[in-house]
Amino acid sequence: MNFLLRVLCVAGVLLLASCNLPFNGDDPVVVSVGSSKLYLSDIRKQAPEWDSWDDQNRVKFLERWIDEETMYQEAVENGVDKDPVLALQIEETVRKMVVDHFLQGFADTMIVSDAEKIDYYHNHQNEFLRGRTTVSGAIVYFRDWQAGDLYYKGHKNTKFDSVPAPHYLVKKIETFDSLDVSPDSCLIPDISMVEVGTISPLKACGGALKIAVVTSRLDSADALPFEEVVEDVSTRVWLEHRNKVMSRLKKEWKMERPIFSKTDVFSEKDK
Repeated sequence: MNFLLRVLCVAGVLLLASCNLPFNGDDPVVVSVGSSKLYLSDIRKQAPEWDSWDDQNRVKFLERWIDEETMYQEAVENGVDKDPVLALQIEETVRKMVVDHFLQGFADTMIVSDAEKIDYYHNHQNEFLRGRTTVSGAIVYFRDWQAGDLYYKGHKNTKFDSVPAPHYLVKKIETFDSLDVSPDSCLIPDISMVEVGTISPLKACGGALKIAVVTSRLDSADALPFEEVVEDVSTRVWLEHRNKVMSRLKKEWKMERPIFSKTDVFSEKDK
């Protein structure tokens, strides 16, 4: 029943507010709990989308504020705000928030150039390794041994940098791209040892006559292209730049202030 009454009271306040009645000036008290008042200006600071909300969302917001304010007042009446441990926690939290807000102002103005990103990438390529060997190429199938043998003899000295073109001797061509395992262990036992661009000898594997050709291989030690890691590079460069700037600023700020320390608080062993 009490909950329903509170909702009805809130709804009544909303109705009055929607009529733009000038109670309490241009900044009306929308709801209060005890001596604590929530002004319309306070609501708009806490909920900028207030004016676009329907009454249901406004009631939920006000009901939540009433609940929180009620519990806060109850805690204060019981002296919780005087607890020394809580007071210390509040002080530490406020100090951290002040420092974070202050430093964020510097961070927001820090910009790294494209040249800095490219330099970082070239100087730290070991941070962007591919991590695995991959191969691309094709498996070429033949209808019979004669066709495969003719094709092999005619192309064994060809250097392929792309997938073989269709040929009258070829039954079909199946391509593979960026595989980190052999596409056919019968033809390519080890992708790290295969000769790029050269067709393998003709073999009967799995009931089919075929050859294989690896047109490109990217080893695990190869760095990923800059275009693929530009976002990661940007983040790392910005963090490195920020750390350098913050370290410099902290030194400057400390130099501007007298700082003393009492050494006899340490044990002899730690001195």
